[in-house]
Amino acid sequence: MVHKFYFTNNLGGGGTNVSRLVDYKQLLDLPNIGLLLNYYYLTGQSVPKFDAYVIDKIRRYASIGDFLNGARKMFAARRRTSAYFVKSAGDSKMSGYMLDNGCGNILRDLLRSGRYNADSIKKIIKPFLDFSESMQFDYSIALDLAMKYTYKSKETIDEKLTDLWTQLSQNEAENLALIEATLDVMRENSYSRGIYAPLHGFNYESFCDYVNMVKKLEDEKGVSFTGLALGGIADARKLENELWGVPKNIRQDLKTGYIVSKLCEAVKKIDNRPLHVLGAGNIFVLPFIVHAGASSSDCHSAWRRSSDGGYEKAKVLIPLLNSDLDFINSENCLQYVRICDLDERYHFESEIPITDLKKLFLSHNKEDFYFAEIFTFVLAIRQYDLLIRYMENNPNDYLEKLCHTPDCDFNVKHLTLISALNL
Repeated sequence: MVHKFYFTNNLGGGGTNVSRLVDYKQLLDLPNIGLLLNYYYLTGQSVPKFDAYVIDKIRRYASIGDFLNGARKMFAARRRTSAYFVKSAGDSKMSGYMLDNGCGNILRDLLRSGRYNADSIKKIIKPFLDFSESMQFDYSIALDLAMKYTYKSKETIDEKLTDLWTQLSQNEAENLALIEATLDVMRENSYSRGIYAPLHGFNYESFCDYVNMVKKLEDEKGVSFTGLALGGIADARKLENELWGVPKNIRQDLKTGYIVSKLCEAVKKIDNRPLHVLGAGNIFVLPFIVHAGASSSDCHSAWRRSSDGGYEKAKVLIPLLNSDLDFINSENCLQYVRICDLDERYHFESEIPITDLKKLFLSHNKEDFYFAEIFTFVLAIRQYDLLIRYMENNPNDYLEKLCHTPDCDFNVKHLTLISALNL
């Protein structure tokens, strides 16, 4: 497999449409697509806790896949799905599961309550890894001191809290101490599921230095992480151009692709383990980070776009490819366009016509409206799967071929990034 993309879902901590993704998850059973879930929400630590009658039963199941199928049945007993959805009779099976540590939320709660100290996160390491093991996640992202990259209202009002949060997340010694403590727990237990070490830094060199420090600790402990995960780059557009050597001709919309690609390349030169890109795997940059060595990535953008503001504000990803891997649009490819602005210019390969999708967004039936948001999200995730298939089918020249689509603006942006990266 060239790459696996993980879409994110905060089951246990989100509103009405978050858990409804479970109802429709068969639409996301795609070969190159996995699901990234959050330990904090999934174990019922959120206040308020959503869908408690489901979340509280999670430990009764032998695997996360079994739990999600069980959850779908529990939800079905209490609510309907849209009449536009044709539900399969059997269980749904996704192609992979990854567990995020949820430390952005955990650290926030500890700081708010005044309970944070050097050992408060370390105490969570074993329960976290045990949970990943017992629920048979394919991989987990080891605990670190992390900021959140999306915020709910009032989360950033407390300036003192935000300052402490920032200082801790940037504290290399504290994060390395967590890496060391995690290795100790790994050495004392026989975990069979993959565990990735989250990496930190403020430029390419500091990230590489961090990798070398992780490797040194692994040598000392006699145990190693399965892979590495690039953290702190979810919103690369906010990173300083000078620190990251961003050329002047690289605009904001290309900046993430430039920085994350260069960072992947730098890390892969000194460590060839699987490399996951945390939060920065937006679809336009996907071919570039794959070329630079990223084996997997995740991104929350598609969900935010599809569930943001209903018919007037929600956005759909304009497809580049159809299921035959042919280019199908000539403008705004892999860009998000408001549902209300869609017209005959755009072509979609969809079992629900766009005219009907618009009607669902405007429906007074809440289940049809929720389904409209989720199906819009599904259309975006299908493009990730198709783009990965396209790269698999054209392993030696996919970057060059992606410069010859019917969309001239898309081609120019690809060429600009290829030139800047000296590919």
